[in-house]
Order: sequence, then structure tokens, then C-alpha cells
Amino acid sequence: MNGAPVAAGQIEIASVPEDSMAPPSAADATATAKYFHSGAFNHAQIRQDFTAAFKKDGHYNAASANDLDTLLGFIETDGRVSDVRWMAYMLATAYWETSHLVKEQRPVISKKTHKPAIDPKTKKEVMHDVKVWRNMSPVEEMGHGKGRGYFQPVKVQPQPDGSAIVTEHDGDQWKVSTNGTSTPFKKGTHPHLGAAAAGAAAKTFTNDPGVEHAYFGRGYVQLTWWSNYATTGAAIGEGLNLLLDPDRAMDPKVAYAVMSYGMITGGGFANKHKLSDYFHGAATDYAKARHMVNGTDHAADIAKIAKLFEGVLLQNKIAGTPATATSTSAQPIPMPYP
Repeated sequence: MNGAPVAAGQIEIASVPEDSMAPPSAADATATAKYFHSGAFNHAQIRQDFTAAFKKDGHYNAASANDLDTLLGFIETDGRVSDVRWMAYMLATAYWETSHLVKEQRPVISKKTHKPAIDPKTKKEVMHDVKVWRNMSPVEEMGHGKGRGYFQPVKVQPQPDGSAIVTEHDGDQWKVSTNGTSTPFKKGTHPHLGAAAAGAAAKTFTNDPGVEHAYFGRGYVQLTWWSNYATTGAAIGEGLNLLLDPDRAMDPKVAYAVMSYGMITGGGFANKHKLSDYFHGAATDYAKARHMVNGTDHAADIAKIAKLFEGVLLQNKIAGTPATATSTSAQPIPMPYP
């Protein structure tokens, strides 16, 4: 297969790469049959199994089960994803990348009664803030990329022909076409499409009439740099919408489209690494699959999480059932890229 992308609506069955002329081995055939699934999962049971498998994990929060439901619904209705290992790694990546602490108000428990404490004046429960983990929903990058080349804002001017002009903090300017490709106004412009993380804005930037945006990481995986927002947005059928409104990457449906585009095609954040490189036939490498997102950073941790999700998914396949029967995402996600 060699990572060849599959058209939207088609089913991709895990197989050996095209550059191997040998027929599939018995092990390949067995693994393909084991991991193939096109259709729905038992969401109610998955929620229970998710709790059982992850309740001892420091990042677990029962409230995340609703967000898991949503993400699994997107995966179910994606006709290009029919290998349970692909699904498990997507879920594991989202679980890890989106884990963050949030404040929740919870009742103070009385040491005497072991029940919620009651304020004698208001007769209401005494509440306090508690930090808890949340995951499986799109998040913004911590620190918004402070210290990195994409930290500084850029200005964007939409043009009548559908293109846009981008002006960086250091004054470099780019014409961005409707397909997301960018061309510098001046030859020799810095190829990293970024500006120094600190320093005063160039006069060109200050005087530019465009709308100011910041392109730090957002989503299930951290989409960064304005150029990636432009090319990835165009690739998933958003045109330049992600460039013009980067907060759209926080919409779960859009965030899934970004993640699946990169992992299936190797485009965008994935730097030419694809799910099919690590999962085909009997070949399974959850650790090296981390190269799609962030090199080897926490590769072993995410591999363990993926293996847990694999077990949960394999136990809850509903044979021959359309995904929409249990999916929380009733409408298929538009995937125009090949």
C-alpha cells in the first residue's frame, strides 16, 4: 500500500506495502481479519470499559467519556479508517495530547459527617475549586507557543479573489492562494514563515490593515504555524477558513478532520509519516507511530494507552451495523482530499 491515500467513502483494508511483491503471509491475513472493522461500536459498553481500563490512570476523568463518544463517532463514520489499530492510535493520541487540568467546583466534605458541608447561614453546600484532568476534547496549546517562531501574531487580509495576504510580525509578507500555498512578496524571505518570539513589530506589520491572529497549537493534535493552518484547511475542504479563523480548529469536527488528514496522508503536522507505515498486515508499532506527531516524545506512554484502546475496541465491535446507529456524529465528515 505504501501509504497511498484512499478516496473519501472508500474502505481501506490494512495490507502489506506495495513495495513488497510477496503475497500476504498467513500472519498478515490473520491480523487483517482481526483488526478490520467498518461500522459501529457498542458505545455504552465502551464507556464502561474505558472507565475500567483507565480509572487508575492519573489523567483519567469520567467526564471525558462524553468527549470520547464524540471522537469515536467521527472515526466510525470515516470510511478511510477500517483498521482497529488506526482507531486505537488516534484515540490514544487525542487522549494524551488533550490532557489538561481544569478547575471544577465540588462540595467540601465534612470531616465529621463525611457528607457535603452545609453553610449555616445560606443552608447551601460549601463549594471549593478542585483541579481535575480533562481529555478527549480539542485544546489550546499551553503558553500559546511562547518562545517559538509562531508565537508572534500575524495579520491576514482576505482578498476579493478568495486568496489572502499574510503579514508577519517582522514585516515579511506572503500571498496565500485558495489552495493554501504561499508565495513571498520578496525573494529570499525567511523560509520558516515565522518571526522572532520577542521584539518590536515591524512598521509594515503595524500599518497593515489586516486582522490579527495567532497560530499556536489547537485541536486534538497541535496544529501550529499559519502556513499549516492554510494548507491543512485547504486540504480538508475548509478553503482558507482556518487561516482566517484559526479558532475553527477547536471545533471537534474540524479537529478530527485535521488529525485524520495528517495521520492518513502524512500531510500537515505528520511530516510524511502515516498510519499505514506502522500498521499493516501483522506489522504493529504503536511506539514508532509517535513520529506522526512529535518524534519519540512519550512514545512508550502513548503506545500503552493505544494498546488499552485496542482491547476496548476489539471487544465492542458491532458486526454489520451502520456506524450511524450508535455514532454521536450523525453527519459524515467531508473529506475532499484524496
